[in-house]
Amino acid sequence: MSVTELLLSFIVLPVLSISYALYLLVAYRGPTISDRVLAADVFFYSISLLFGVVSILIKSPIMSACTIVLVLWAYALDIYVAKYLERGELGD
Repeated sequence: MSVTELLLSFIVLPVLSISYALYLLVAYRGPTISDRVLAADVFFYSISLLFGVVSILIKSPIMSACTIVLVLWAYALDIYVAKYLERGELGD
């Protein structure tokens, strides 16, 4: 294993795992709906970061495509929820 792979495996992945647990806790118990949405948003972006790290470790370009799709879904969630919080409706 190279130094980069060791660093990713033994430092980055455990730190990301701890952060996922904290994001989910805030998403579940957040004081307001805005805090919950923000925690879910950061969770999605962090998961896409995990996909990027794993794609580096296993040398798979397909995982990079999955990362891009997940980031776009998180962005769509932001727009959708922001519209709901602003207008109170989900129509047009």
